Amino acid sequence: MSVGAVIVVIGALVVYRLVAGRSRTSAAPVANTSLLTDLPEYRRALRRHRIRMLVLAGSAALLGGAALIGAARPVDVTIERPETRNRDVVLCLDISGSMAAYDAELVRTFMTLVTQFEGERIGLVIFNSSAATVFPLTDDYDFIRDELDIALRALAGDPEVDYFFAGTFNGLGTSLIGDGLTSCVSSFDRVDTRRARSVVFATDNELAGRPIIELDEAIELAKLRSVRVYGLNPEESGHDEQAAEMRTLVRSTAGEYYAMSDRTAVERIVRAVAAQEATVIDAAARRILTDSPAVPITLAGLGLAGVVTASRRWGT
Repeated sequence: MSVGAVIVVIGALVVYRLVAGRSRTSAAPVANTSLLTDLPEYRRALRRHRIRMLVLAGSAALLGGAALIGAARPVDVTIERPETRNRDVVLCLDISGSMAAYDAELVRTFMTLVTQFEGERIGLVIFNSSAATVFPLTDDYDFIRDELDIALRALAGDPEVDYFFAGTFNGLGTSLIGDGLTSCVSSFDRVDTRRARSVVFATDNELAGRPIIELDEAIELAKLRSVRVYGLNPEESGHDEQAAEMRTLVRSTAGEYYAMSDRTAVERIVRAVAAQEATVIDAAARRILTDSPAVPITLAGLGLAGVVTASRRWGT
């Protein structure tokens, strides 16, 4: 039972006792009462009686009205525009055959690290001969873990989740790394605002085919949009010309290059991302409803006090 209902019941019981008490009082006709009613004491008593009756009626009305308003559960409505500090990270995975084991290890590590994130938005883009967005930037970490779990199963060869690779075989060739990185860099929103943006770019760096955009052009786009690229390559750093070129290009974005054999690479990347200055952004406005029973409860309490006080004095 609500507080308002309890107050109504108590008020009703008080008024009932009052009426019942009066109804039990016997009445008899009396002659020549004008001698009594003309007395100053009688007039004063009658005036006090009428005032008490007005107080009783007003208090009962206040009690009943406040109780009804309280039972309706009045609420306060406020609009909140929270500010959040945000960093954006896009996982950019080359899913050509030679990368499956490396991608799986990278995804597995990120599934663990997601539990440590606070405010970072994560997105996932995969590419081979064409690129596909698995999920856009989001800070829904339960959703991210579910999607990364599907990615892990797909990379392990689970036929039930073959749909994970949809959209990555629409071009000619394999590992079109320039096209893939361009799609990843283009995944960031609010490009006209200053944000902490990073791409974790895992590729075998073995281009087979003719990309629309070369790797150096994709890197220039990343620099234009203030995106740091952290490159992960199966080859040991500096052991071949392609690895050396990739290392030079990703470092030009203020990012870093890592060999896949470095088991601390992902953790180091996450620390580097966390070290970047977070940008304050306005989150979506939210309407907040909060119960506001204080006023009706206070008024009901005053009404009840008036009813009880007036009833006692009336009964004396």
